[in-house]
Amino acid sequence: MLREDLKHIGSAFVKVYPMAFRRLFSHWEISLACLFAILSSFYLDPAVRTIVATYKNSIVNSIYDFGRWYGNGQPTLYVFLGAYIGGLILKKYRLRETGLLVGEAFVFSGLLTLIAKSLFGRWRPYTNHGDLAFYGWNFSNNDMFSYYSGHAAVSFALSTVLASTTKNIYLKSFYYLLAAVTCVSRIYHNQHWLSDVVTGAIIAYFISRVLISIHNEPETDY
Repeated sequence: MLREDLKHIGSAFVKVYPMAFRRLFSHWEISLACLFAILSSFYLDPAVRTIVATYKNSIVNSIYDFGRWYGNGQPTLYVFLGAYIGGLILKKYRLRETGLLVGEAFVFSGLLTLIAKSLFGRWRPYTNHGDLAFYGWNFSNNDMFSYYSGHAAVSFALSTVLASTTKNIYLKSFYYLLAAVTCVSRIYHNQHWLSDVVTGAIIAYFISRVLISIHNEPETDY
């Protein structure tokens, strides 16, 4: 099984980005909607930062601390290991596949996140350089890793995969609510702008949906 899974990961890596680009061009109406959402979020960056910062109390702090944890990679690791190893031991294909999907969504969306952070070099909000301070080509200064949000990407990658495992609309909504809390928490903790989390969420969701479709393709050796 391990050999087949490694082979599938390699196959998914080759397919996921070309398939994502093809879908961007073939479903132009969705692409335009995503582009509009991202551009609009840039316009709203200062206002949303101010609004989110006004609501501070112990309950809100606890909620957004959870959101920060949900997007820091630990829950993703726990779900990946639990589902994948559990699936291997119990010989449950769907459980194992879910674990594999979680791992792939994390790695493949995370790779784009690292590239974007290094390419754009946007200053984080707490540095007070302004909402349009992009300097580009930064590989080490965390203060310039604002665009786009890794926590948003990680949380939406995980929630998208988990939501795909159920037809229950309330459970699906709950999974996406966790990711949404993570996104707002990044603004609340002054680590990201609205446009950072919107971009990260959209890209991770899109990559995860492509990966899910790849896993749904019939493969005789998997």
